[in-house]
Amino acid sequence: MEVAGLKRTARGATLMVVLELAAGLAQAQTEAAGSFEDVAQRAQAALQVRPAEAVKLYRQAVEMRPDWAEGWFNLAASLYDLGRYAESRDAFRKEVNLMPRMAPGWAFLGLAEAELNDPVQALADIRKGESLGLRGNHEFERAVRLKAAALLLRASVFDDAMEQLRPLADGTENSPAVVETMGLCSLAVPRTMEGLSEEQRAVVRLTGKAAWALVSHRPEEASAAYAELLERYPNQPGVHYAHALYLIETDLPAALAELETEVQHTPNHWPALILMSTLRIRQGSPELALESLRAVLKLVPPRYLWLCHAEMGRAYLTSDNTAAAIGELETAMRLEPGSPQVRYLVAQAYRRAGRKEDAQKQTLEFERLKAQQDPAAVPEYQRFLMGGAGH
Repeated sequence: MEVAGLKRTARGATLMVVLELAAGLAQAQTEAAGSFEDVAQRAQAALQVRPAEAVKLYRQAVEMRPDWAEGWFNLAASLYDLGRYAESRDAFRKEVNLMPRMAPGWAFLGLAEAELNDPVQALADIRKGESLGLRGNHEFERAVRLKAAALLLRASVFDDAMEQLRPLADGTENSPAVVETMGLCSLAVPRTMEGLSEEQRAVVRLTGKAAWALVSHRPEEASAAYAELLERYPNQPGVHYAHALYLIETDLPAALAELETEVQHTPNHWPALILMSTLRIRQGSPELALESLRAVLKLVPPRYLWLCHAEMGRAYLTSDNTAAAIGELETAMRLEPGSPQVRYLVAQAYRRAGRKEDAQKQTLEFERLKAQQDPAAVPEYQRFLMGGAGH
């Protein structure tokens, strides 16, 4: 079965659906006789060259056979190709209801929802597709992951945006779009390249080059690129933060020094402030961490308020102020009830306060949530465990 290639639209959605993506779609379905077979054959013939005609024919075919998943998929793909995203979304929903284990349908559904400015649902459906397995066609996976990363960048969820791109390092081709998006993630820039000056774009590209070399396991190239970045653009916002992310696995004191430099240059760089606070807690300076966290509460997007309160709770735990820790951690738990790391910290705080039953309840909830989620899919998880919860 052949599926239509989806052209580059005016809104920048680059998608090419090829044979291997459709290989799993409804191969075992029985052939209909008569008019259905004729309409289906004509629809397939129009699929790659006359999408408007293909839409009309596939609509006829799925009216004749509403359980034809392949027809719904091709109808949705053709509608997407024509920029008719609401209709495409509805058709992809029909397809995933019929074939819920097929990853491409979920990913395409998310792409259509993204075009309709529904980022929350788009990310949920793209991640559903990723969990079912998008591997096998690098071009398609790249398009899906770039779209998800762009949505996350727009929401200032930089860690998650970078995690979307990391799996692409297994491929051999590092497209300019991937490199640029990695640069935006590393610098914590919630904008597109089009909104930047020429010098800012150069910074993003060089940062992305360094980040790509790092995630694709080319340490010498990464080291050289970060050195060039610092030499050429030492005063550009985000540069020292990006370098700190590079150093954090190998040299924590140097990473902390870079974060302090970043905050001196860019006092409102809230990701640097949060990460600096985390490292200060680990190094036994919770009061300095609390000072930074109180400042960052006024800067951070709502999405990260829970993280600030959780880190404040961890700082209070480190300084043996259990009552204050419980207050901050309960606030974090209310803001982000699905976070296993917060439950872990709350359990520790309750245990110190002598609330054994409450501590046990939160420990069980931590274990349930942790088993439910892949820790690699929660970037902050490692950040919390990196410094422990204090004593």
